[in-house]
Amino acid sequence: MKKRMLSTLLAAVLLTASIGTASAAGTGKVISQLPKPVWSQPKAAGDLGRVQESPHEVSSLNTVYLHTKEKHATTKTKLWLVDTLKSYDMQTGKLKWSVNFADPGTAMDRESKPYLVGPDGTVYVTFVGNSSPNSTQIYAVGPDGKRKWKVNLSKRDGDLFLLDNGNLVFASTGAWDKDSNFIGGTITLLNKNGSKLKTIPYKGTVLAAGNRVLIQTNYKTGKGSRLEALDSSLKRVFAYQFPAGSYAEVDYDYVLNDGSVVARTNLEKTGNRLIGFSPSGKLLWGRDIAGNALVARLGSKYGVYENNKLSLYTTKNFLKTATIKDHSEFDISLSKLPDGNLDLNFVGSSEYILNPSTLEAEYTFKFGEDVMFSYVGNGVGYIITDHGVSRYKF
Repeated sequence: MKKRMLSTLLAAVLLTASIGTASAAGTGKVISQLPKPVWSQPKAAGDLGRVQESPHEVSSLNTVYLHTKEKHATTKTKLWLVDTLKSYDMQTGKLKWSVNFADPGTAMDRESKPYLVGPDGTVYVTFVGNSSPNSTQIYAVGPDGKRKWKVNLSKRDGDLFLLDNGNLVFASTGAWDKDSNFIGGTITLLNKNGSKLKTIPYKGTVLAAGNRVLIQTNYKTGKGSRLEALDSSLKRVFAYQFPAGSYAEVDYDYVLNDGSVVARTNLEKTGNRLIGFSPSGKLLWGRDIAGNALVARLGSKYGVYENNKLSLYTTKNFLKTATIKDHSEFDISLSKLPDGNLDLNFVGSSEYILNPSTLEAEYTFKFGEDVMFSYVGNGVGYIITDHGVSRYKF
């Protein structure tokens, strides 16, 4: 998902600080050349279209979803690139179905957000930036390719989040104030059937993950930042006032599986610090980290990569550390894969697939910055081109 505007205080967290080769964690099976693909759909989006994001596999349905933009004729002379959802057989690459979102009376140039996929295979598609009175549309498409519902919202921009209980949260963004807060925004709670359950106003920035909705509000002068945590029904669980002069952004807050929260803030005199909260909001600890450290939510754990080391923690304990030296001219990402392994990606250099118990690498992919590679777990990855995809088994 696109990141919101980053402050100069925290923008450095995506930068790397070292150059070298992998060590200590091992490199596992090093792959720098692709085998023969299991299947390929080189023209999935057509000659004029394009692939919008990485494929999403739902193994229980033997399905791969693909988000494309493809040409669609509204008249004999007018062609538009229209957002399209496609479903492919995971093993054979055969197209199961395709559905586009060229609704009559709807602007063709509206902006689509990355698709969200529920555990039952339902795909949630969001469009913002429309000129009509109902500016945002949210669609739900079932694994059979049929639309379940469509919801119109009156806000022009915002983000959709999927909670663990199946509810959806749409946070409209409103205007941007001098303290890096959205003002005039609302949080709308929807159930999986598309019914609107609740709408509340907020000031700040919003992140929803797991069973929590977080609102971060900044005050650059005076009292500093404030964190508020809501449950999946938008009831307040706790609020915390950071020290005066502090600054934080909600994109650097992390919700663990049990509802624990790890928040990152920049303190006026000491720099970057992680602060841990129990599911009920009890303050547990504070931990100083490097200004260029990468932090990521990893299910029931969180990871910190700094000074060439990846370390894993729960909110109660330190678990494991390993030295992994690499570099990226762009950024680094760390995530948990559906199969439980960890993906530490130095974009443009190497991608390490790590066992979370040992931090030993099972695979190390070295394809370079010109290859758009997406590893999805269980030894499977995709190469994405402008117009199509290919599936590989390693």
